[in-house]
Amino acid sequence: MNKKRWISIAVIIVLLVVYVRTEVISTGPNIGKLKRSLLPSEPSFSTETYQEGAGKTIALITVKGTIQSESDTLTAGTNAYNHQAFLQEIDDAFTNPEIQAVVLTVDSPGGGAYESDEIYQKLISYKEKYPKPLIVSMGSMAASGGYYISMPADKIFASRNTMTGSIGVIMSTYNYSQLAEKLGIEEFVFKSGKNKDIMNPMRDATPEEKQIMQGIIDEYYGYFVDTVAKGRKMERQAVIQVADGRIYTASQAKSLGLIDQIGDLDGAITEAAKMINESDPNIIQYINENPFSLNLLLSMASPQLDFLGIKQDLQNSAVPTAMYLYR
Repeated sequence: MNKKRWISIAVIIVLLVVYVRTEVISTGPNIGKLKRSLLPSEPSFSTETYQEGAGKTIALITVKGTIQSESDTLTAGTNAYNHQAFLQEIDDAFTNPEIQAVVLTVDSPGGGAYESDEIYQKLISYKEKYPKPLIVSMGSMAASGGYYISMPADKIFASRNTMTGSIGVIMSTYNYSQLAEKLGIEEFVFKSGKNKDIMNPMRDATPEEKQIMQGIIDEYYGYFVDTVAKGRKMERQAVIQVADGRIYTASQAKSLGLIDQIGDLDGAITEAAKMINESDPNIIQYINENPFSLNLLLSMASPQLDFLGIKQDLQNSAVPTAMYLYR
């Protein structure tokens, strides 16, 4: 038996022990107290010095990973993207009078259309209220939703190895009907309207359902195109010509007007400092302090063990969620 298998077995044993212990506790009157004690009262963050200087302060805020409300930090690690914490970081960076400019670093394939737009709207709102420069520095990937949230920036920098673009929307589900038929599984659905179980993975989609879902995709796509046209000061038709879902290299994106300059984070910081007339900026970096997501452990406290969220993943696959996501 190889090392990886032994590690997997050890992890399973630990999780089962936690599950059994939590089940015992959950039978008593303290289950509410248990959950409250395990969950942080609110997403938290702190700041640390990125580069000490004697002048005005520039803040670094970071989006890294898939932009979504829920993240599985058991598999993604302690640095997984935390949506609510990031929104609070935006609040603090723009409302803090000591911070004169903001640099947003983006290393993300995108994510939920709702969450991406929530970030975009918050940045736009603060840009209107506070005269602070906002510079975006793209990492290895700033695609789809990662590109969408970059649109409020005064200038966009991308590394020469950055993959960006992927302007478009995707929504998908599975079709388990043939597998269910082979296994002798039959589903009974009682519904109030013919489209109530749209995107049901246990059957083929009807032509009408396909038309309905495509209409939703087209609407969200229109929002994306309009956002890029506004942010990049481009004609809408010009955006549509490059918004077929493909990704672009940094040099391609620059030639199309999708970014401003090819450069790294230091270049973005230098540009931000120039915009506030500062030669020796003090740079702080926001750090996500939410160390561990307990969604999985709390799910184990339920009467049925949903090991590693497999049941939830299958349920989510049937939920029509529009994504600004490159995959």
